[in-house]
Amino acid sequence: MKKLFQRLIGEPKKPKEKCGYNSLVDCPYSSEKECNYDTANCHHIEYRKNTKRATSHATLTMIILALIGFLVYIIISILSLDASCKFAHSEELYSIISSISISVVTGSILALLIDLPSRLRDYEESFINALTTNSYLKSLDETRLTTLRNDITEQLHKTKAPSMAKGLIEIDQRVCELLRQPYYSRYRHSVLCSYSDGGDYIEKQHTIEYRLINPYGSYREATEFLKFTNLIRLKKDEKAERIIKGFKFTCSVDDNPQNILTERISFEYFDVQGEFYNKKVILKDKNSNDGRVGVRVDFKDHIDVSMNYTIRVPVDDPCFTKRLQHPVKNFRLDYTCENDNVELYGQVFGTEIKQSDVSINYTKHSISLETFDWLIPGNGAIVVMLKK
Repeated sequence: MKKLFQRLIGEPKKPKEKCGYNSLVDCPYSSEKECNYDTANCHHIEYRKNTKRATSHATLTMIILALIGFLVYIIISILSLDASCKFAHSEELYSIISSISISVVTGSILALLIDLPSRLRDYEESFINALTTNSYLKSLDETRLTTLRNDITEQLHKTKAPSMAKGLIEIDQRVCELLRQPYYSRYRHSVLCSYSDGGDYIEKQHTIEYRLINPYGSYREATEFLKFTNLIRLKKDEKAERIIKGFKFTCSVDDNPQNILTERISFEYFDVQGEFYNKKVILKDKNSNDGRVGVRVDFKDHIDVSMNYTIRVPVDDPCFTKRLQHPVKNFRLDYTCENDNVELYGQVFGTEIKQSDVSINYTKHSISLETFDWLIPGNGAIVVMLKK
């Protein structure tokens, strides 16, 4: 009954959030009509209120001149009709004064209508506003903005550098494309190692937790494929199915928990040519028919993902490399091996990463690597286990 009543009256509207932008320059919208926030303190509205054209001294002067000219014209017209006021050459004098009065009235009215000084001042203010608030850029669609950005990038680098390689400009454009894709607001990966099978193998328990943000929010839906790809080394007559176990996904889409059933997940193994690893394992969705790797998730604002699994590797595979799929602002890798005969060494690698943006902490049996600046796809961290 409650659901039927809600359908009849409609869902209650959620109150709009308060605008968080401090000035018109920071605001990404070209007008208050495009904004989804509460417009009670909108900077666009305040700007229009503060820039209304006030009556200037020039305007008052034009009004006074028009009135004086009009009064002079009426007086001259009355005098020209009064016989007692006529004298030699009076008609010529009245005609000249009438023409001058009409010119003053006409000129004042045209000046009031056109108002060139104010118009020029308005145009100047409009140009300054467009330059300082990027109103022109905010009015362009995504295609035209992308084209303009590419043209500016090429012009900026090629004007004084005729020998600039075109491939470097393409790298700049590829980095800009990352702004249109989802990114991690945080990414946590922990690995707990333990020896098994008499010390011939290492079992690594992996726990991955992250939040993926859609930069377009409610304007455009994003798609993510929850993936798993790993290179492994199989010994002779060893079955690949024994390598990975206990795999489990949990996912929350826009704060709505979703259960990704284990029955949907399958692993496929491929032979690879290499000096060390000989198998590649990937995760696929049994319900998918498009051939894409991973489990597809569509979302508007963000998704929270938790992944748990255990992988079994030979003891002579001491390296662990983690590479990121999306840009991330805060990344952390915790690697633990509770064995007194093993020492851990690790390092973060990134395109523009600086040592001051990286924290590396060692304890007796673990190492923690954390970054506080952006890593881009392909960046990550490496940990090596060495015997003492």
